[in-house]
Amino acid sequence: MTKFESDEVKKWLDENSSFFRDYFLKKGDISLVNQWLSDHGFLVLNHGNVGNRSPVFLGPPVIPGNEKRNSTSRRASGASNNSGTMSPVSPGDRFHEFQIPTFHDDEHNGSLSSHKRNNSKRCLRNDFARAKSRSAFQTQDGSSSPISPGFLPTPASRRSSLKEMRKYTSLPPNSINILSLLIESKVKLPRYASKNLEIKRELRKLDERTFFLDVVKDIANDLDLKSLTKKITENMAILLDAEAASLFLVQGPKGKQSLVSKVFDVPCGANILPSHSDDNAVQVPWGRGILGWVAEVGETVNLQAASEDPRYNDAVDRILGQQTDSLLCMPVRSASDDEIIAVAQAVNKTSGSNYSWACRFDREDEKLLETYLQFVGIAITNAQIMEASRREYDRNRNLLEVVHDLFEEQTSIEKVILKIMERAQKLLKCERAAVLLIDETVGQVQEHVIFSKLFELNSPGESLNSTHNYNVETRQLSPGKAGDDQISCSILKLAEQVASTGEVINIAEMVEVSRGCCGNLRSLLAMPIRNRHSEIIGVATIVNKLNSMPFNDNDEQLFEAFTIFCGLGINNTLMYAELEMAIAKQKVAIEVLSYHNTATIKEVETITSKDVPSADDWNLCSLTFDDFSLETNEMVVAAVRMFLDLGLVARFKMDYSTVCRWLLTVQRNYRDVPYHNWRHAFNVAQVMFAVLTSCEMKDTFPELEVLAMFVACLCHDLDHRGTNNSFQAKTGSAIALLYGTQNTMEHHHFNHAVMIINSEGHNIFSGLSSEHYSRVMNVLKQCILATDLTIYFQKRDIFFDLVAAGKYSWENEEQREVLRCMLMTASDLAASTKPWTVQRKVAELVTAEFFAQGDQERKQLQITPPASMDREREHELPQLQMSWINNICLPLYQSLSEMNPRFEAMRNGASENMTSWEELAKQPAAAPVMHSPTTPVLKFTPVTVAFVD
Repeated sequence: MTKFESDEVKKWLDENSSFFRDYFLKKGDISLVNQWLSDHGFLVLNHGNVGNRSPVFLGPPVIPGNEKRNSTSRRASGASNNSGTMSPVSPGDRFHEFQIPTFHDDEHNGSLSSHKRNNSKRCLRNDFARAKSRSAFQTQDGSSSPISPGFLPTPASRRSSLKEMRKYTSLPPNSINILSLLIESKVKLPRYASKNLEIKRELRKLDERTFFLDVVKDIANDLDLKSLTKKITENMAILLDAEAASLFLVQGPKGKQSLVSKVFDVPCGANILPSHSDDNAVQVPWGRGILGWVAEVGETVNLQAASEDPRYNDAVDRILGQQTDSLLCMPVRSASDDEIIAVAQAVNKTSGSNYSWACRFDREDEKLLETYLQFVGIAITNAQIMEASRREYDRNRNLLEVVHDLFEEQTSIEKVILKIMERAQKLLKCERAAVLLIDETVGQVQEHVIFSKLFELNSPGESLNSTHNYNVETRQLSPGKAGDDQISCSILKLAEQVASTGEVINIAEMVEVSRGCCGNLRSLLAMPIRNRHSEIIGVATIVNKLNSMPFNDNDEQLFEAFTIFCGLGINNTLMYAELEMAIAKQKVAIEVLSYHNTATIKEVETITSKDVPSADDWNLCSLTFDDFSLETNEMVVAAVRMFLDLGLVARFKMDYSTVCRWLLTVQRNYRDVPYHNWRHAFNVAQVMFAVLTSCEMKDTFPELEVLAMFVACLCHDLDHRGTNNSFQAKTGSAIALLYGTQNTMEHHHFNHAVMIINSEGHNIFSGLSSEHYSRVMNVLKQCILATDLTIYFQKRDIFFDLVAAGKYSWENEEQREVLRCMLMTASDLAASTKPWTVQRKVAELVTAEFFAQGDQERKQLQITPPASMDREREHELPQLQMSWINNICLPLYQSLSEMNPRFEAMRNGASENMTSWEELAKQPAAAPVMHSPTTPVLKFTPVTVAFVD
């Protein structure tokens, strides 16, 4: 089908969508449905789960005006209702064009689920965050009725239902999401709606006994402390005809107890929803005021004029802007051990509906409240047990997720520590978390502990309910240098003490910190981190609880678990890094040894027995040398000639057979790739030879540097695989793991050259002293690394400025190093300066190699390769070559010709080739540049493209 016909078909289908829908329903199978679901971020269907059920399919578009039909939402986990019809929801709650109905088998009635969704990664992350932030113990309204077939859900109920379904359909199916769903609590907290206040008052007037039983039942089934507190205070106010009531719970271990209200001074009729947050909580010190005295002594206080009592504290009255007259305060005891667990208080007795300051709570009120508080004690005990269970569940869940993070991420110490600190800060609700690692290299010899690295995680907000934007900071620490602020100073000093003694430090109050370095420090908990041998390898610290309370025993126990995990994570990560490095080295070594071997004795004898023609016979001194004029064996002999003419063999007392053996082995260690092979290495060496001789640059450099530069040209692409540094990083190859992502292949080329030189019978530097050997190896490495275009871009502006200003002095070591790098690049890119026939053939070789890499990226990595490596954009080669020569090559040869006029031949050659590419680009696109997919191409990339390494 031609493109024109295809466009016509698409246009016709767009105009006849009903035909497309009917045809898809008849011919479409589950694989097409799964493909659509996968592309749009939904869970796919399992062939084994379909059975008699209809698969998920695309429904018709919503027709305006027909939206208002019955619809229910269900959870994707399989919840069902009584509706068996397909009916879309309103446009505001659905995706604009499609529905996703799901039918169940005959055992269950079908149900429809459709909603508006956005499949962007950001929305998926937000959906997942909202699902995870749900309380472990959900509330379930017992008064709500199930959705009937004729019931139209409210927007609020629909949003709630859609949120439930989105939780299961929007999450990417990775291990942490699956784990979160698996360990989510299935416990539902029962909660029954309380009667209206006016109904309660009327009930009390009609039948006080029935009312009392009703308020007892009202609190019996509520296990949420805040909701329960609201009900208790509301019922107390009605029961005692009080203006307001309060309930304060006892918190903290013995000796450090205090009174805390979940809901403080609730006027009758106030509407406060249940919640686990304590945003309006009020804390009363133990033994302070009437509340504290009742909690400490355990006796009832009944006052007609509370303000006249010496124990009275008017702080609350000032906050609320009211005056307390009559007051009844009574302890709440647990049913099991008669321990005081709360204090109840009612203020300002009224006479029914008529308020009077003269009223006071009488003996009957005391008996009534005492009886009611017995049931309150049972309800509070049950709610506290449930809250403790919820906290324990949350802790265990967080510890399990820490273990998951620990085993999921073992490639980076920074990532492991960051994840553990995030979990610790979230669970312990602190402002700051820090981990300091001991410098093992000096830790055993220094008198004081030295830390090598500090990891800090800061939460700038101080509200327990705020959404924190965490600031992560990692710093290398030097001896004698503390942090940037006073808290960092405190952390560092206290960490040194913990690392030295192995003791846990828990600072409850700022006064305990040494004077002058406390800063904004309110509380701090520091513990040692140990490895599997119980050796201290670091210190973990958390600072300033968000509720301004000190860290308690539970915090210490939980944080100790985190430090254990931190130690395991660091230890495992170090072991993993060592193992990974060993495997990478082994893999590279085996790969190299299996592919390469050294030259045989017979091959060496063949070369040594040959007469070596002069350089003029092969035109080796010319900058316009034909790169394809010599055969493979002739190139080895020609390399011997260049060694001899440069005077390297005689000057450095090289063994002739060793030179021949070394050259043959270098030749065999180049792979059979289109361009970066032995011929390319020889051609680069030939250009360097011509530069040193014909351009008279040899005297610019010391003899050791001439030796290193020439050897570097022959070795600069050893064991090249036909792929560049970027490809090694993308694929995570063994070479990338071994050498990193900077100058990856260049480091491999140098190390391979060193391996050959160190092989028996190949050391062409054996006649050098140790000092000269070290110098040659350093220059050799610099020159090979200089063939990476990133080095060229870093240094070329320095060279251009020196030449333009005419202030260069090649006797200066730093300036001479820049010149060496420029000459290595000039030799490496010299194909762009050769005659057009040579340049055209080289370009085809480079392109063939580029296209081979592009094919691998498309197949292995499933990505579209860059234009220079995309076989489908072959017609763009002339434009790419023009850009390459104009932006990369010509500026270098122009600057070299300004420095030395003998380089003008290279500059002119590059200019002529760019003109030829420009003429080729003007030709019709029908004539391809490449003659066959196997023909060769160039070491290029347009402007931003890096040199093929």
